[in-house]
Amino acid sequence: MLKTATKFFIIFLFFWLLCWIQPVKALTEIKAEENYVEFQSLIALNQNVTLLKKFEYFFNEDTLQMLNDALTQAIKNQTSSASIHNLKASIKINENWVNISLFFKVEGVLKKLENKIIVDCSWKNFQVKNSLIINEVEVNKFGEAYLTPLIKKYENSSEARFWINKTHSTSPEEALEIANKFLMLDFKEFSKPLEEWNKTYNVKMQTTTLQYNAPSKINFNLTIIEGNQSKSYIVKLDSKAVIYASGYAKASENMLIFNVKEGVNEKNVTSLILTLILTVAIIHFYERKQVKN
Repeated sequence: MLKTATKFFIIFLFFWLLCWIQPVKALTEIKAEENYVEFQSLIALNQNVTLLKKFEYFFNEDTLQMLNDALTQAIKNQTSSASIHNLKASIKINENWVNISLFFKVEGVLKKLENKIIVDCSWKNFQVKNSLIINEVEVNKFGEAYLTPLIKKYENSSEARFWINKTHSTSPEEALEIANKFLMLDFKEFSKPLEEWNKTYNVKMQTTTLQYNAPSKINFNLTIIEGNQSKSYIVKLDSKAVIYASGYAKASENMLIFNVKEGVNEKNVTSLILTLILTVAIIHFYERKQVKN
């Protein structure tokens, strides 16, 4: 009987903990609710290849419109019905980091069908391809503007070594190709269909979470020996995304389907299950005590 009671206690504890699990934090987050879809991302590039001084910039009306147009076109290339609004953005740069913060709402991707909400997320892997220069700083074509000149400087040096993902030695030609293709506002690594993302359901928050940890967008290293000193240049950008959907959501290819009302019912069902488990556990302990007496 002790083993049985222990099993009931473990089951109860598991469900209790499940109710209190907090949502996962990510560099890129998409939130899908009944009436809106939000996107936010912190693009955090670790680098030491630029000579840029400490720089912080909050977009003004003109530059924000330029960024808005670029993002809108990139998203429309993926989902023609999509548009964005309420765009907010900032840039922070120092000798080790280039950080771009983005937030906007997406329209034209959500529709209601009877009691279901259907969200088209096929725009999630958008890619801005054009140059974006803010205060004489290239904030999108980082590879072409800053990494390519560095590679060309050392491409004929016998003391230079080019590395990808820390362990893969590569040629200057391949390094140049990687550098020229690298864009800051590029989310093509999230092209994997939603139904293949890792899905969990948070009972307490009444939220479905879909998570995808993509390979590093770029992980470049150049080592060079000059005189008696060795120097290393790095450019590294990790990428992870989480999508939150209200209630219990299902994914079909790149579509999210959920029903807000069903989320409320699920909460009641879950509460009932937890109550039953707790009741059975208490009865079990009580019966065990009675037998001893």
